Amino acid sequence: MNVDLAQIDALFHPDEPVKLTQDLIRIPSYLWQESQLGFWIADWMRARGFEVDLQTVPLRNGGVTHQAIGTLRGTGKAPSLMLCGHTDTSDWGGRPFRESEWTHDPFAADIEDGYLYGLGAINMKSGVAAILMAAEIVRRMGQPLKGDLIVACVVAETGGGVGALHLIDSGLRPDNCIVTEASNLDVGTISVGYVQGKVRVKGEFKHRVPYINPIEQMTKVIAAFSPAYVQIPSVDQGGWLHYTPHPLIPGFPSMAVRHIEHFQDTTTITFDLRIIPGMTEESVRADMTRRLDQIAAKDPNFHYALIIPQSDSQPNMPAREATPVDAPVVARLIEAHRAVTGRDPVVGAGHRIGATADTCHFKGVGITCVEYGPGYIPIWPMVDERIETAQIVTATRVLAKTAMELVL
Repeated sequence: MNVDLAQIDALFHPDEPVKLTQDLIRIPSYLWQESQLGFWIADWMRARGFEVDLQTVPLRNGGVTHQAIGTLRGTGKAPSLMLCGHTDTSDWGGRPFRESEWTHDPFAADIEDGYLYGLGAINMKSGVAAILMAAEIVRRMGQPLKGDLIVACVVAETGGGVGALHLIDSGLRPDNCIVTEASNLDVGTISVGYVQGKVRVKGEFKHRVPYINPIEQMTKVIAAFSPAYVQIPSVDQGGWLHYTPHPLIPGFPSMAVRHIEHFQDTTTITFDLRIIPGMTEESVRADMTRRLDQIAAKDPNFHYALIIPQSDSQPNMPAREATPVDAPVVARLIEAHRAVTGRDPVVGAGHRIGATADTCHFKGVGITCVEYGPGYIPIWPMVDERIETAQIVTATRVLAKTAMELVL
């Protein structure tokens, strides 16, 4: 079905997705603490006639969090479409990044000079608002759907996609999916994955006499890896990682040491390695083990433990191959973006190059996925996280048009 933009614009006011983003920002939803927002979204969808599944997501620490899944049922005569966004926001020690430096209250959702400020404004409550509003526009159209339209507001994407994995385990298998990460309205057909873990070095703890200092030993590990997020050469190029470079993700794989801890005779670093298709958690473990064994072969006092993933509660994100540009969901999305903006979108890794998304988990079970959402990220993490309100409206219109043409 070819939907005219005038039909869409007659069904909503541009302020609606912006105000909805404000509502979402005003409900704190740090990683593993998304329940209050999940309840709110469930109520919002129920009030508008969506079939709602409020899912309880168990956590490894014995607690739970909640995510809301809404559905507009179709007749089954067309493929189903899921619009997906995550409700968790990033936090550093349980608070916004460098909160004392913010000039706007992280939860006030202020609008100033065309920008909406707040924790999660980009990552990714604007994306969640866009999918909710786009689905509501489809509902307001008042026509029977041929394919199911699902709105999945999942938890814990920043925790390795725990909410997406729970959704998959619940048995949901839509044919197509658009994940509204902040792509600056680029069409993301591919993204990196990551392997995160720890290296622990054991030494001695003494005073006033020579000893095996684990901090000094750890410097050998850091030197053996790579400068922060600089592409690591492949084994064929004299490096230590086995991979074949991917033309759509130049500059990767790369890694960084993100944290260091020391106590008495033990020093531990946490690392983040961004991987490309063809690399796996198992291949990275093998390559890192070989690299660390090279250090141990030169120093009999070097004793290490490699821990992957970094914790039982946070799985790693696999790297998947690109979704074909001619896949119906991608083709319709590109056409809708062109119709709304008057220009062709960037297609490929785009603005989100180097970033991960729940698409990796959905692709892994055969769901055709693409990333598209509002939000330009100049640097991450951000003080005064903000998004251009016009992008929220544009994303809503593009998603509504795409959804209508796929499920009506």
